Amino acid sequence: MIKGFSYSCAFILLFVTQMETLFAQKQPDQKVVSGTILLQGKTPPESKSLLNALKLTWKLKTDSVNIGEKTLVFNTIDGATVMVAYLDYPAAPDEIGAASRLSWLWKTANEETKKHQAQVVISVIGPANKTLDLYKIFTQTAAGVLETNRSAGIYMDSQYLLLSPGYFIAAARNMVQNQTIPLYCWVYFGRPGEGNGFTYGLAEFGLTEMEIVNSQHNEAEVHSILYDSAMSVVKNGTLLSDGQTLTTEEGTKMMVRLEQGTYLEAQKVLRLDF
Repeated sequence: MIKGFSYSCAFILLFVTQMETLFAQKQPDQKVVSGTILLQGKTPPESKSLLNALKLTWKLKTDSVNIGEKTLVFNTIDGATVMVAYLDYPAAPDEIGAASRLSWLWKTANEETKKHQAQVVISVIGPANKTLDLYKIFTQTAAGVLETNRSAGIYMDSQYLLLSPGYFIAAARNMVQNQTIPLYCWVYFGRPGEGNGFTYGLAEFGLTEMEIVNSQHNEAEVHSILYDSAMSVVKNGTLLSDGQTLTTEEGTKMMVRLEQGTYLEAQKVLRLDF
């Protein structure tokens, strides 16, 4: 048995896996959105306080609530099921360390996360054709956990995103109050420099990842156009094909080509002509 992996934690992981399998069997077109809150101490979230925060601060209506010793499961009015599970051991240090080295939005990520002691895994399950809504529900729930616990950060393993509690909570609050899309909380934007950039996370929304390679524009301009392009396709659910024209949020038009990825070598990406 891995050090720090207790019987109760094994039970929680089994519980979450069984729940995900059950929903997948009942409704094949399901999507699971998940992420991990890194806790500074080993105190489990207090379920009633979290539910109260979700209702009052994060405007998330809950139903069919089931509170366990280290788990919280509830439904939302949008047809999603949310599972919050406390695990009394840290997340894999190699994964968190790798993500911290990539985290240009949070320069001190490695120092602030490497001493975390426990974690809270959040899984949101619902219809795959409502992935954008599922991500919003995840963001509301994660912000509630971050706000009501001593948190060291939040990790999205599907995107290799590691974000600070303050940044994530502020982005979530802006989403709730102003109906914005907190894209930096959902999609990683690679910034290798010298006219290059790429996305990692659009696939979560059923979209093709994007790259800009060897552009004559500077790094800031490349990042800006890549961000605007990604925002446009996520917001509108736009599926682009080889040779089509993409219109960004700011109205810039570019042709896209479906090519083998330069930075995401194992897959085809949309190369932006910028």
